[in-house]
Amino acid sequence: MMLFHRRGYFATLLILPVFLVNPADSFAQQAVNQEFAEARSLIESEREQIIREELALTGSEAAAFWPLYQKYRSDIERVRDRQGEMITTYLKAYNDADLSEGLAKDMLDEHLEIKSDLLKVQKKYLRQFRRVLRELTVARFYHLENKLDAEIDIALADVIPLFEAS
Repeated sequence: MMLFHRRGYFATLLILPVFLVNPADSFAQQAVNQEFAEARSLIESEREQIIREELALTGSEAAAFWPLYQKYRSDIERVRDRQGEMITTYLKAYNDADLSEGLAKDMLDEHLEIKSDLLKVQKKYLRQFRRVLRELTVARFYHLENKLDAEIDIALADVIPLFEAS
């Protein structure tokens, strides 16, 4: 399995644009948004390549799986967009020394809602994946997805500063 040689690679691509420019500047924010979109596209391409290599689907399995996978990833990314917005909001508040009790509450509530919504998407698609793949393949797919997401989460945790309790 080749997952761990990419450790931190995904998150580095996503986080780097956030630190390159001051998001308060409109032109700079557009540049950040463009770099973020390009990084996300590259990450999704890498993710798909890993899934292709690791699942080794038959022709009929692949024909049924890949269109479903695209819908699944689209739904996941809609939820992950909210996570990206939340991180950007937090980093801006952190850099501006503008952290508050209200922001902490809102961020924690949103974080847990995002986790819940991701789980809902995974559960929604589980039945559909089970219809087109063997159970061991579905389990391997979800295992791969979880490992890739964990690598991103670990890298994010390394660069996002903690809330300061005062």
